[in-house]
Amino acid sequence: MTSTATRIPQVAWRRSVRAFNKGLGQLETTLSDGSDSPLRHPPLLIVGAPRSGSTLLYQLVVERFDVAYLSNLHCRYFGAPSFAQRIAGGRVEDRTASYASVHGQTAGDTEPSECGPFWYRFLRKSPQYTPLGEADPAQLRRLRAAVRALGDAAGRPPVFKNLVCSLRLGPIGAALPEARFLFVRRDLGDNAQSLLAARKRIHGSYTTWWSVEPPRIDQLRSLPPHEQVVEQIRAVEAVIQADRDVLGPERFLELRYEDVCDDPRQALREVADFAGARGVALLPRREVPARFDRPAPPPLEPELRAALADYLRTTSPA
Repeated sequence: MTSTATRIPQVAWRRSVRAFNKGLGQLETTLSDGSDSPLRHPPLLIVGAPRSGSTLLYQLVVERFDVAYLSNLHCRYFGAPSFAQRIAGGRVEDRTASYASVHGQTAGDTEPSECGPFWYRFLRKSPQYTPLGEADPAQLRRLRAAVRALGDAAGRPPVFKNLVCSLRLGPIGAALPEARFLFVRRDLGDNAQSLLAARKRIHGSYTTWWSVEPPRIDQLRSLPPHEQVVEQIRAVEAVIQADRDVLGPERFLELRYEDVCDDPRQALREVADFAGARGVALLPRREVPARFDRPAPPPLEPELRAALADYLRTTSPA
């Protein structure tokens, strides 16, 4: 058990880190340009439902292409990752890919990070779903300035992956009209099983909610666990598809996790062609493995697996 004497320095340290990063953030966005002038290095954003394979795609993109990204090192300085890029960019770029992660979290300074604190500088924490009309225009200008600063510091396109951003594509797409989106999807049954297994590993229970909170979250929480995860995935993907219709389908490339595993090199060729046709030049850096084994179905209680299969069978379109 953590004593009060131990907690006080920890709380003080966290507060000092937040204050330090707040100051960095104000400096970064003051020095950078949040205007509508075109970005020299348009960004790519990876979006999708939790446990859909987005982390693997993120790792592959930053390994294969000469791009900037938010590493765990950058994320320590989430107030101004462009400053971290200028100071330690070479150290990050010399990384060796591990293709390892635990529930989307990576280990090691140079590994790619979702870096939630970076996005919370500009967009609210809760509720996570944020339509354009509920975002602060001043904060969106600051987001544009920060993305411009990172791209300019690296001299290459930045790539981001943060799944909560799947619920914020309206404001992000408006703030960054040059941005392009990689939408990764996975077989619904496999995705749902993986989500249930993640709940069990993290919380010791299938009933406790984990990860992205789509619209109607309170209604979803009232469902049985196997229905919750299916509708969580469907709801996140529905938000992405609705925003895709508004922002323009030409700004989105849909990828299947199974195809990424079976032939990652072909998937990345599709990414390069898609980005290049829309003004985002992705220059090759290092080769990636020829394939990845698809994960085996996670262990679930037989009754839960049967209930999930039945729910999918009765609610999926013919």
